[in-house]
Amino acid sequence: MARRKLPINPKKPKLTPLWLLLGLLVIVLGVLLYRGARSLSGNPILTNQDQVPRISAEEAIEAIQNQGAILLDTRAQSQYEISHIQGALNVPLEYLESYLPTLDKETWYITYCT
Repeated sequence: MARRKLPINPKKPKLTPLWLLLGLLVIVLGVLLYRGARSLSGNPILTNQDQVPRISAEEAIEAIQNQGAILLDTRAQSQYEISHIQGALNVPLEYLESYLPTLDKETWYITYCT
């Protein structure tokens, strides 16, 4: 009687860890490229309030008069109604993020809260 040979199926290497590592590497590189591009474009990612650029009242007045800047009052509507700078738009801070897509990207907006 002849012996039958069993087919030899070599085990395929598991590529899941390699794919996960590659995916993680792509994500990390994407984040680094994004942050670098934002920095080079003059629009860096701000991580705390101390990094927010500040201007003086005189610089704000000049920007409004000469460069068409627009003031955004970020206080609550009740505070805005009591007193605000003439021509300022009221966008309470809690709504600011949802309001951002409606703003013109070419316009300089100056926010204030006091």
